[in-house]
Amino acid sequence: MEMESRLQVCLDRREREGTLRSLMPVPTSSSASSASPLIDFSSNDYLGFARCPEQHHRVESAYKQFMSTTSSSRAQGALLGATGSRLLSGDSCLARSLEANLARIHKRPAALLFNSGYDANLSVMSSLPYRDDGEDVIIMDELVHNSLVMGVRMGRLQKENVFTFQHNNVDDLRRILQNFVKPSATQPSVLIVIESVYSMDGDIAPMKDILDLAEHTGAAVIVDEAHGLGIFGRTNADDMALESPLDIASHRANAGAGGTGAIAALNLEHHPALLCSVHTFGKAAGCHGAVVAGSNTIISYLVNYARPFVYSTALPPHSLVSIQQSYESMMSEEGERRRKVVFHFVRVFRREMKRGLSCFGSDCQFELLPSPSPIQAVIVPGNESCISICKDLREVDRFDLYPIRSPTVPKGKERIRIILHAHNKEEEVHALVKALLSSFRRAMIFPSSVRSCSISKL
Repeated sequence: MEMESRLQVCLDRREREGTLRSLMPVPTSSSASSASPLIDFSSNDYLGFARCPEQHHRVESAYKQFMSTTSSSRAQGALLGATGSRLLSGDSCLARSLEANLARIHKRPAALLFNSGYDANLSVMSSLPYRDDGEDVIIMDELVHNSLVMGVRMGRLQKENVFTFQHNNVDDLRRILQNFVKPSATQPSVLIVIESVYSMDGDIAPMKDILDLAEHTGAAVIVDEAHGLGIFGRTNADDMALESPLDIASHRANAGAGGTGAIAALNLEHHPALLCSVHTFGKAAGCHGAVVAGSNTIISYLVNYARPFVYSTALPPHSLVSIQQSYESMMSEEGERRRKVVFHFVRVFRREMKRGLSCFGSDCQFELLPSPSPIQAVIVPGNESCISICKDLREVDRFDLYPIRSPTVPKGKERIRIILHAHNKEEEVHALVKALLSSFRRAMIFPSSVRSCSISKL
């Protein structure tokens, strides 16, 4: 077929360029018996709840109780699936009560559930720029997630009304905003779009500065909290500092339930420029779905105009119970304990990695990006080099790591993305650092002089 031939040409081109994606082999019981299991430093399961037997038990117990209660109160019995979209047969008291609880937790008037973070971002970005004349403006951080970019493309704005500012650069954002601050009745609505914690760099947006600038200029801000939820909250704002002592007096017991996000950590939930926030459950929450938290007007507008919400079958009851239980766990003492472990590992990893990289001299091609979050990234320029080193780390050292290649990240900024978890062990973190530095050396990317620097010093 002509179509398949053309598609194969595209795949062949990607293979030549080193950008072809493919699914990795799934470990089986037979393959696991012949090799030691891989140590997870790649998943987004920051707090380990997705793999926690106790969390599984809590979810199943709560679901069993829900099913028994529902079966006795409904003529047709309990439903396994939602059966339709929320606007048809898929709504439920469970979904409504969960949304009310999430709105309360995130200190917003209302909330709306979505099937995934991608769906939520598509919905918000494609529907909120609303003017029929197309004169609204979106200004995005240059590193926002693909789902936010695709949401804009689904919407009604023209390309010339979409701008990007340099990553986390408030001055560059101010420069762009100056073009749209005009004292007139036809002043466009300006939406600023950021992530609280960036998924590929791990750094944190200067949210207070951006929100204050937005308030001053009449703009509104949308914050994607996909990688902030569960990690940051009112109890551990100190962990947002880039360079902190190995063990800081954080995680304050009197600061209220933690883990509700970076916005909460900075006490910005009620900032007048905050239009809405998106909280994704597939990362630290260890389950699936997402919620948009905002005003009653925003939520009502999304119910009417957000196409992924209107035309998708709703989340099933088991997913709703899982979300409910995940929030309880993230905000509990156990959640706080796990956050302490994660941020201790962050500090251990950064200290040891910086010490090791310093041995390679100022012309070192590798770079540890500045991140206070569990997302740590080491730049390994070139797709081929990045893939080769990750393969080495996976097959030889048994670390579950993946290369992040261009075009996912800019060319020359290819990287190994490392995630530190509550279910890791400190000796695994030390072993990972040694393995990374050994792999860099084996790849012979550095000048020969660096071989005199002994890794045993670490």
